[in-house]
Amino acid sequence: MGKKFDGYLLITDMDGTLLNDKGKVSKANKEAISYFMEEGGLFTVATGRMTPSAKNIIYPLKINFPAILYNGCKIYDYANDKILYESFLEEERKGVIEILKKEEPYLGIEIYSHETIYIYKPCKYSYRFSRQGYDVIRQIKPEVWERKWTKVLLIGEEEEMNHLESIFHEKYDKELVIRSGARYLEIVPQYSTKGAALNYLTHLYGIDPTKVIAVGDNMNDIELLENAAYGFCVANGAKRLLDGAKHLAPSNNEDAISYVIQWMELNLL
Repeated sequence: MGKKFDGYLLITDMDGTLLNDKGKVSKANKEAISYFMEEGGLFTVATGRMTPSAKNIIYPLKINFPAILYNGCKIYDYANDKILYESFLEEERKGVIEILKKEEPYLGIEIYSHETIYIYKPCKYSYRFSRQGYDVIRQIKPEVWERKWTKVLLIGEEEEMNHLESIFHEKYDKELVIRSGARYLEIVPQYSTKGAALNYLTHLYGIDPTKVIAVGDNMNDIELLENAAYGFCVANGAKRLLDGAKHLAPSNNEDAISYVIQWMELNLL
């Protein structure tokens, strides 16, 4: 006799969705995730975080499916310590940060390359790494431009980023950035999204697309939710995502993942 959640894949964003405002996975979420996997379900995360940063959350949960990192630029199998997929920023896209540095002086600009963060232009948020143990380099040498970049993170106040996002289509490249948070815009490789990575994984592992459930909170989750059979936006999500979501869940401070698993049990089984 098969287990209750056999064949189902549940994938969730991390910050603002799986994690509460204290950056923790609630007890109710932990217990629900464990129950879901024990009953045959596949569980994983799709996040903008780097490999080591996501690991700190993922390992205690003992997820049983590869994780999507860097907003779709990398797929990593933590169980086997193996990269399944990785894309890099196109060379012609690198130059935009020089223009941004001159024309948008308020911006913080960070380059992510080979699990290292290079502070190209500092801002007050650049010092958030000081207690987190990440490999951060604040002196940019010319050879950094020869390395492969995973993404570039642009940082500013919410109002500033709203303005930058609105003019990006006119001044730069309309396909260049995704909004990953109130203060964040990310320059990523073309066609690299959480949704595209999800499609890659479902094809690779032969997952039934009608049994995929996704949960998110921001615009970098939009394709993830659209490509899932059941896409949930948490109550604290960005208004644009909430307005277009197929399904709604409680906020990240109200055990959203536990709610989704209970919903699955009541509505899908």
